[in-house]
Amino acid sequence: MKYKQLHRLLRVASHLLDQAATDVRATDLGPVDENIQRIGRALIEVIEVQRKIYTAQPELQPRSLAASPRENDANRLFTQFTLEALELEDAGHPDAARDKYTQFIGLSPSYHHREIARAEIRRLS
Repeated sequence: MKYKQLHRLLRVASHLLDQAATDVRATDLGPVDENIQRIGRALIEVIEVQRKIYTAQPELQPRSLAASPRENDANRLFTQFTLEALELEDAGHPDAARDKYTQFIGLSPSYHHREIARAEIRRLS
């Protein structure tokens, strides 16, 4: 399996990033929200590479992560809109980022993802 080692490394990386976000909050490393967002962006990028591995070798995908095609589409849409909104926010355009999340809410079939987008809208308001 040519992707197995990379898959293992990315699983460790995602676990470490998750722990780092927890530790940022626990240590109050300021600005806490900004630092957690940075770690979250890195985690999103790791997840995108993992998805490519799962497409190439589906047997590596943990059973607990196996998603239906509809869930995969919802995840992909959420990732796309979130990355665009974060770029807008980083560029100093919080109104445009809120609009991006609002647009996503109108398109997404996923209740869970819509709720996350609503939380981001509240955070940006």
